[in-house]
Amino acid sequence: MDGLIFKIVLTLVLFIIGWAFGRHIERKHLNELEHKEQALAHIRIDTNKFQTSEHPGLLIESNVVISHDYFKYIIAQIQNFFGGRLTTYESVVDRARREAVVRLKQKAMDAGATQIMGLRLSTTELGMQGGMVEVFAYGTAIQKPFS
Repeated sequence: MDGLIFKIVLTLVLFIIGWAFGRHIERKHLNELEHKEQALAHIRIDTNKFQTSEHPGLLIESNVVISHDYFKYIIAQIQNFFGGRLTTYESVVDRARREAVVRLKQKAMDAGATQIMGLRLSTTELGMQGGMVEVFAYGTAIQKPFS
C-alpha cells in the first residue's frame, strides 16, 4: 500500500513539474513571437492569389514543427473523450502558424523585400497521436524601390 501511494505521489509531482515547465516554455515562446512580430511589422503581407507586381519577386518559404507538452496531451485526450473544441491544441497550432509567418518575414527582410505576396500556409499533423504540428509557409517576396 505504501508503494502504491509513493507511486501516485511521484506521478503527480512529475506531472506538475512537467506542466509548469511546459507552461513556462509556451509563455516564453509567445513573448518572443510578439517581439519578432513587432520588429517585422513593416513587411506587408498579401494573401491574394492572382495579384501581380511589376517589381521582381523571389519565392521564399519557411517551415516550423512544434510539439505540445505531455500535460496538453493528457488534457486533450480527456477533452477528446467528451467532445468539443480541443483548446489545448489550438494554442500549439496558433504558435506554429505565427512562427512560420515570422520566419517567412525574416527571410523576406534578408532578401531586401518590403512585401510578401500570395502568402500560403499548409498545416500538417505529425506523429502517431498528433503530438506535433508542422506549418509550411510560402509566398513571393517583392522588393519595391524606395521613392
